[in-house]
Amino acid sequence: MLISMTDNQAGPVAKESTTNCECPQQVPSTTSTGAAVPPSCPTNVVTIPVPILQSEGNFAYVTVKGSLHDYTCTVFGLNQAEVQALSNRLSVKPCVNGVLVAVPPMVMLNTLAQLSYKVVCSCGEAEICWTMQREV
Repeated sequence: MLISMTDNQAGPVAKESTTNCECPQQVPSTTSTGAAVPPSCPTNVVTIPVPILQSEGNFAYVTVKGSLHDYTCTVFGLNQAEVQALSNRLSVKPCVNGVLVAVPPMVMLNTLAQLSYKVVCSCGEAEICWTMQREV
């Protein structure tokens, strides 16, 4: 519900709003020119209904860092069992906070996809970081 005032009315008049605004209701005010100011929501506020998830899952995240022109990549966030599984098939060396794997990053992404990881975002140009998640 919006409250507005016009020049020929003595007080505020309530009228129905067609916008879906959930901003707190405020008392209307006028500027020094006497023009009506929207009482409840700024004009740049848009409300988008978003469904609330009833059951949020627990996710494990890893990051793969590498260049598309390189034959190695670095993986951060793997647990010990995943590192052990990778070292059975690939050349893996420990590095700060992760492991260096002697395969191109796209091969690593496909390998992690076999472990139920999926890419959720990426960033970078020459060197790219892919963030992957899987539900635990």
